Amino acid sequence: MKRLSPALAMLAFAVPAFGFGAGAQGCSGDCTACHKVSLSEVKEIFRDIDPGLEVQEVVPAPARSLYQVTLKQDGQTRIAYLDYSKNYLLAGQLIDIKNRRNLTRESAEDAATIDTASIPLQHALVAGNPEGKKVLYLFSDPECPFCATLHATVKELIAEEPELKVYIVLVPLDIHPDALWKTESILCTAKTDRRAALEMLERSYQKKELPRLGCAEGVGRELKQAGARLGITMTPTLVFGNGRVLAGARSKEEIRKQLAP
Repeated sequence: MKRLSPALAMLAFAVPAFGFGAGAQGCSGDCTACHKVSLSEVKEIFRDIDPGLEVQEVVPAPARSLYQVTLKQDGQTRIAYLDYSKNYLLAGQLIDIKNRRNLTRESAEDAATIDTASIPLQHALVAGNPEGKKVLYLFSDPECPFCATLHATVKELIAEEPELKVYIVLVPLDIHPDALWKTESILCTAKTDRRAALEMLERSYQKKELPRLGCAEGVGRELKQAGARLGITMTPTLVFGNGRVLAGARSKEEIRKQLAP
């Protein structure tokens, strides 16, 4: 789950949803015609709330009387809402009831990007076509059941996409007690046989026993730290060639839609 800053977490519960109508008084038709806010204004507002929050963009929200603010903190993209009076902040989820869509999550996903050049590929496993023009980065954990689900989906996609190259970056999470040593055992095997390492990863997803190997000690912690620097806080997480980020187990259709040619 994504972590809010203490300030935003407090505001998420302290500010009632009905408090956002005040800023729209006297505005008819296109409210943005009479309500303006600059990026510098919003930066100043959020600087007072939490200096660690980086304001990246301010646009009209899908709901009237609100601005949508895109924030960055600890590598994570977050969405908050500021009312037109600039006195009220909503740090919660905006839901399109009619269409059953989480607009906050969609906006955060649209804004979330990673510089693919900063992804640590020296310890990555490679699946699919090593020379493929379509590149996908998969952050995974050998003990994560959702990772097992997505791994199976990606294997199907590889069979259907001859130009697909997948880098699998293992990020052992603290909530999985055996993930660290399994990651290091898999990467130990990868030093001499990457195909065998992929098979070990799949055996782990199948809940089969793995040998404990000691030739990659420290690499698991290194990858965990690298994931944290990139803002990877959950597995599985997909990063596409254009830097777009999608967290969680996704369908083939969702992945194929995002794949760059």
